[in-house]
Amino acid sequence: MTETTDTNNKNVVQKHKQMIQFVKNTISTIETDLKRMKLVLNKLANFDPNDPQSLEDKEIIETIGTEELKTYTEENVQIVEWKFDWYFMIWADQKKYPVPLNYSSKTKLVPGDVLKLKILDNGQFVYKLINPVERKHIRATLSKTDDNKYTAVTDDGQTFFLNQAAVTFFKGRPGDELYILTNEKDNGGFAAIEAVIKK
Repeated sequence: MTETTDTNNKNVVQKHKQMIQFVKNTISTIETDLKRMKLVLNKLANFDPNDPQSLEDKEIIETIGTEELKTYTEENVQIVEWKFDWYFMIWADQKKYPVPLNYSSKTKLVPGDVLKLKILDNGQFVYKLINPVERKHIRATLSKTDDNKYTAVTDDGQTFFLNQAAVTFFKGRPGDELYILTNEKDNGGFAAIEAVIKK
């Protein structure tokens, strides 16, 4: 077996492991979300209008969060608060407000962060992080998918999608060592880049 063939085989095996881990992470996330939604649905189905405090159930609060997210006017400027889901802020009426990649990269946003969005009269959107979620720090390696998207792969095979603008800013290349940030409760999905160590 030639050295080139051996290298190609290793790359295929590594890619295979990454794909398996990605599917596992996705399934795990879906299963967790379904369990949470079933829990909330069950609690809501048993809601007693004569007991409004029943909506303050501990399990419901832990599932949907305790932030008081709202929309209001401040100095004649519309303000919207909601959670960041990686590409958008999603408000209670399901409107989606795109968050610029450069801003999310600079601020190192992770899913679950709460932002305040000011919508100015001229149509300009001004974002501010007001309630960051708990984060965990992870060491990983920068990788690249077949469709040229950068990902972070941990030593145990977990795959995290990255802000492509952040990779460009750090001048990352496949094989570089990464230090990433993600929501403390996530075991895969999306991560912000904290630092890149060139290989």
